[in-house]
Amino acid sequence: MPSKDLIGELLSTGSATLSAEHMSRFAAALDDRNERYRGDAAVAPPTYPIAFMAQAMAGGAETFQKLDLNYATLVHGEQEFEYVRPVRAGETLTLTGRIADVYEKQSSGGGILDFVVLETEGKDADGAVVFCSRNTLISRRAA
Repeated sequence: MPSKDLIGELLSTGSATLSAEHMSRFAAALDDRNERYRGDAAVAPPTYPIAFMAQAMAGGAETFQKLDLNYATLVHGEQEFEYVRPVRAGETLTLTGRIADVYEKQSSGGGILDFVVLETEGKDADGAVVFCSRNTLISRRAA
């Protein structure tokens, strides 16, 4: 059972330099032909931060162990992206991954579901927030 004491726990920090080529390939993988996502002045497609979510969460293995989730039943429940401004090709963002929330709900089948919200924040070179991504994990609590 995840502890609410883990809310705010840092998973990792790092940086990512965003290339126009990578943004273009990401858009192509989504079959999105919008020209805004191509070229040296490209902006990122709306779901682009998922491309470096794993990097922002890397290094948090010890914290994941503390969550004590039932990994055999773990599913991705929701993904949310909040932007202050567009993500632009060529910029370097500082990424910070943390545990944003921990809660539980009773399932319709009678068991308890554990929810963990992971948050990735991207800041530009001036330290201004560019985006925040939230990923909700759900796991059925082991009996």
